[in-house]
Amino acid sequence: MKKKKWFITLLVLILIGGVSLFTFNQNAKERKEQQVIKMETTVVKLIKDRFADVKVVDFISEMSGGYNDKTGYWTFTVNITTDKGTSSPGTIHFSSNQQTELGAFGPIDSDFDKIVLNGKTQDKVKVIYSNGSESEV
Repeated sequence: MKKKKWFITLLVLILIGGVSLFTFNQNAKERKEQQVIKMETTVVKLIKDRFADVKVVDFISEMSGGYNDKTGYWTFTVNITTDKGTSSPGTIHFSSNQQTELGAFGPIDSDFDKIVLNGKTQDKVKVIYSNGSESEV
C-alpha cells in the first residue's frame, strides 16, 4: 500500500513538473518573438530615417538569420518597397547595442540605393513582420 501511494505521489509530481516545463518553454518562445518584433520595429524606424518614400517593409522570415550571440548582431532580410513601386530585397545587419543606425544594408538591386538613399520617409510605413503580423510605423 505504501508503494502504491509513493508511486502515485511520484507520478503526480512528474506531471506537475512536465506541465510547468511546457509552460516555461511556451513563455520563452513568446518572449523571443516579442524581442524579434521589437528589433524589427526599431529597424523599420531606422529605414524610415535613411530611405526616402518607403511605403512597405516586408521582413522575410525564411531568409533572416536572427540574433548571433557571438557577434551581437541581428540579421534581417527585408523587401523595401517605395511609393514609386521600386522594390528591392536586401540584408540588414543591426547591432542591438547601437540602436541609432543600421549597421549595413546590402540591396540586391544596386540601383535601389541611388534612388532612395539619403532621404527620409515622413509618412507611415506598412510593416509585415517575420511572424506574418502587420502594422504601421
